[in-house]
Amino acid sequence: MKKIILIFLLFCFKTSFSQYVTTIFNSNSIQIDDAIILDKYGNIYGSHYMGSNVHKIDKSGLVSIVKSGLNTPNGLAFDSHQNLYIVDNIGNRIYKIDSTGNQLLSITLNSPSGIIKEIDSDTMIVTQYSGHAVRKIAPNGQVINTPMHYGFPLNGPVGMCYSQDSTLYIGNFGDRKIFKYVNDTVVYIAQIPASGNVNLGFLTYANGLLYGTSFQSDKIYEINPNYIDSVRILAGSIQGNIDGNLQTARFNNPNGIFASKGGDSLLVSDFNSGNIRLISGLNNQINPYYAPSKSLEIYPNPCNGEFAIKSKDKFYQIEIVSLNGKSYFKNNFNPSDFIKIKENLPIGCYFILIKHKDYSLVKKLFVVK
Repeated sequence: MKKIILIFLLFCFKTSFSQYVTTIFNSNSIQIDDAIILDKYGNIYGSHYMGSNVHKIDKSGLVSIVKSGLNTPNGLAFDSHQNLYIVDNIGNRIYKIDSTGNQLLSITLNSPSGIIKEIDSDTMIVTQYSGHAVRKIAPNGQVINTPMHYGFPLNGPVGMCYSQDSTLYIGNFGDRKIFKYVNDTVVYIAQIPASGNVNLGFLTYANGLLYGTSFQSDKIYEINPNYIDSVRILAGSIQGNIDGNLQTARFNNPNGIFASKGGDSLLVSDFNSGNIRLISGLNNQINPYYAPSKSLEIYPNPCNGEFAIKSKDKFYQIEIVSLNGKSYFKNNFNPSDFIKIKENLPIGCYFILIKHKDYSLVKKLFVVK
């Protein structure tokens, strides 16, 4: 659970830890296997579809139940007032919960799945999985009778996201096709490649690109919406629970996905394990986070591989990672405010992860010879 503190720094402050996959939530008793989102304060909310709860993980790592007693908790979305909408797929309900946990509305709708706030209002847009439709729900809970789209080519729609230019994208769980909603109709963009019984989980948007989870093939795909069928594998190969760089990391039925505000990171829920994974350094920018009012020095910098770290607060772990995500050094030790490190590092730029008791920092290190 201590990992979660570092992750919020990485995720919310647009750090670039160079395209690396990290498991940030792993619990024997709690699973988050479906939709995953962030509120405006940086807290994580996740659904347990194979269970009955929606959970909240705050920035200290504390986990709480937002709503229990659900049939199959599915899509999640906030309105502009931070009221949380919770979709109960087979329960045929959508619940509106305020920030204190009080239930404001219970809305009846057949087979709701994904949900998103309309870009310019607090009207919610909902996909209907078995109904093959997309509908709007007014802030007072009234379901608009006329659907935005009904029937073909929608095939078990679930995931939705908006692009920077306010275009709505919709993904079919059934056949992995992705559409954009333009002029009251759906327009084909791409289909996630697969063989056999493979589905598309959720969608998200960052830096001009769409990202989707390929459920049974254990992959995360990147889609360029400016071209037809412009699709590539971002991460994943065979099934597993392995962290590391994008080339070696493995996922276990990835399902929910949500991009950070800065577009640098992706949160992913693994359906089989119930773990939350983080893909960081998405845009490859060297822009590490420096915590305010925290005094820490690395010297000399640049160095030849030998350097010292001095901190106002005691720290207990150091890790050195290259821009391509390779870990060159990782060490745990008794808490200290000073340490010397001598490593035979190749010339280049590195990130130094320094873990303190209550927070973590990322600093740049340059190695020259």
